[in-house]
Amino acid sequence: MQKKLFLLMLLVASIALSGCALVVKDPVRDAQQVIVDVNGETVDKQTMNRAISDYTNYMMNYYYQIYGMMGQSFNPSSIDTSAYPQQVVDSQVRQLVLKQKFAAMPELAFTEEEEKAIEEDAQKEYDEQIEQIKTTYLADSEKEGDELTAEAQAYALTLDDRFTLDYVKEHVREEKMQEKLREYAIRDVAVTEDEIKAEFDSRVEEAKTNYESNLSSFGSSVNNGSTVYYRPAGYRYVKQILVGFPDELKTALNTANNEKSTAQTAVNNAQTALDSNTSALAEEGITDEAKAELEAATEGLQKALDDAKADLEQKTAAADQALADAYAAIEPTVEEVKAKLAAGEDFDALMEQYNTDPGMQREPGKTNGYAVCEGFSSFDPNFVSAAMALEKIGDVSEPVKSDSYGYYIIRYQADIEEGPVALDDVHSTIESSVLSDKQDKTYDETVEKWTGEASVKTYIERLSN
Repeated sequence: MQKKLFLLMLLVASIALSGCALVVKDPVRDAQQVIVDVNGETVDKQTMNRAISDYTNYMMNYYYQIYGMMGQSFNPSSIDTSAYPQQVVDSQVRQLVLKQKFAAMPELAFTEEEEKAIEEDAQKEYDEQIEQIKTTYLADSEKEGDELTAEAQAYALTLDDRFTLDYVKEHVREEKMQEKLREYAIRDVAVTEDEIKAEFDSRVEEAKTNYESNLSSFGSSVNNGSTVYYRPAGYRYVKQILVGFPDELKTALNTANNEKSTAQTAVNNAQTALDSNTSALAEEGITDEAKAELEAATEGLQKALDDAKADLEQKTAAADQALADAYAAIEPTVEEVKAKLAAGEDFDALMEQYNTDPGMQREPGKTNGYAVCEGFSSFDPNFVSAAMALEKIGDVSEPVKSDSYGYYIIRYQADIEEGPVALDDVHSTIESSVLSDKQDKTYDETVEKWTGEASVKTYIERLSN
């Protein structure tokens, strides 16, 4: 968990925890019960409960944001939090083990320069979060300058009574401490060529299997600039000059199409209503009263359908006219491009001059073109059909209509040879990935070893006493 994110989430946490009231004879003594003991250094119940509360608040806010991004409402009671206490206890154990290990290794102690960097980073992080409080909670404050800052600092303490510069500094120090311990643990980790080759072979086989069931995923990866490890059969590169609709006509076309879509929905709804009425009339055992009501509604439902169809006809004609106007506006440019191609001018130069497709103006499309195959699902079917109809490398299509964009003029650029990519082409990517995974594993194993060497006692059952 990133410390900066953790601190910020604590400040904005709004989920209040509720729990069963505990009946204890001595609340102070109860709060001082030891929950974690690592080599004699302890964490008491009060501290642990607050850590669990912090973590639960953090996770609830995390889920709230995720659900919000998906457009769904979030119900906190839907989340199973039963594992949280154990997770926090384990985290506290790990934290104490690392803290003690760091203290026992003077060679890792912070230098004066590192101490200064910790001070600066903590101050920066604290100031940033105070500024966020100003904009989030104190936007209507009449105070300014130092007075506003003081108000924000006071407000921060109402959100979390620990939130001071020293509190932030301690978190930054712990983060830097763990970074130094990790660097120490992985200092000798390296990868061999055999490991890189094995990972390469694994990725090749995984990609090959994936493309057998989803051929279009290869083209999507290539066109997005993602690393690929295997090239399936049937792909080629094509470039295009898209002579696009002018912005104002594109806007008019989109508006007309949206109105047409709305009109079509109205027709569908009116038809459904009429069909439901007709079905109800045909049911057996219908009462005379119900039948009379349904028959009386039929005329109105039919009229609503007729009106909706008439409106759809008008909206369709308007959309067709908007499309015709858009095509007419760019046809002189299309003819100009055709003439220059016929005169032998360079396709790439014309693409640079006339193309309105941003994908052909940046890499990898600018150099290689687009990867396409028969039935490629990510592009306009008209584009794909025309691209795959070209017979020889270097062939250029006639202008191809797109009802959404304009005219495509497509060039067959190159074939994409089937088979694995060259290992050299992806060597650095794989080496970095394998090294990172190996470092993570080594560090986790080292921390596990350090924990096993420590005297660790936990009393999680006391949390529920």
